[in-house]
Amino acid sequence: MSRYTVVYLAEAEENLIALWTDATDRDQVTKSADAADQLLAENPFQDSLYLSEQLRRRDFPPLRFYFEIREEDRLVAISYVARLPG
Repeated sequence: MSRYTVVYLAEAEENLIALWTDATDRDQVTKSADAADQLLAENPFQDSLYLSEQLRRRDFPPLRFYFEIREEDRLVAISYVARLPG
């Protein structure tokens, strides 16, 4: 059972759709998003980098996810998704 609920804010959802639409490696983008959903639900603190205030990031190549952990609600809110450089 998941410890956290993972949600995509509107901008993040739009980012992910655009990245998938433009990708030549759509299967990898899909696998990256699926891994992010699963692993952030289990333990969003693991392997994530604290940036500022409540913002964190974690890479799931080929994508980078920016998110906030709302501990009191057991919620991970993904605010932005970007393609990793390279």
